[in-house]
Amino acid sequence: MVINAVMMVMQRKIVRAFERAAATTPATACRPEQLGLKQGMAWYPLVQHAVLRCPGEGRYFLDMANWQRLRRRRQRVALVVMAILLGLLALMVLLRQG
Repeated sequence: MVINAVMMVMQRKIVRAFERAAATTPATACRPEQLGLKQGMAWYPLVQHAVLRCPGEGRYFLDMANWQRLRRRRQRVALVVMAILLGLLALMVLLRQG
């Protein structure tokens, strides 16, 4: 769980770097080195989810629509996990009282 949180923080940092550079279209794509970024553990899932897209020559751009989709999916998963945990907590309280 901690690893996921760290990964998400690192991914947000990568996305912000592309936003600051206005690298959001194939025409404005940049190499990671230009933005001071390294292609590491946090990088590859963004490429896999097509948040970072490569039009060629090692340049990447941020696909904002896919980033928003990924964020919404993560929020839904977090809400489901929280609901399950709250349900389990309520069940434990009810069973202890009975």
